[in-house]
Amino acid sequence: MTIASVRHMNNVAGAGCVIGNRGLGACSGQVEVHHVAEGSGERSDFGTVGLCAEHHRGQSGIHGMGTKAFLRLYKLPTEYHLLILANEDIAKKRKAA
Repeated sequence: MTIASVRHMNNVAGAGCVIGNRGLGACSGQVEVHHVAEGSGERSDFGTVGLCAEHHRGQSGIHGMGTKAFLRLYKLPTEYHLLILANEDIAKKRKAA
């Protein structure tokens, strides 16, 4: 882990849960950083999104119900789309600051 990657993951977590920010589900627990690894299985600290504990590893979470069921439930085309949402959230937070 580098200073830059830690800073980025702190920004990701600070922007909130990408699901809860859109009113798609009730959030519970602190925001956790989820590594998106669609397809290749490779993970990068710069390919992360913020998910509350429920949406990360709870019954309605990406790890709790599996990626395919999670994407269907929240009507997301791919796991990669979560990165787009996370970047939008980070940009909004920066603009508001």
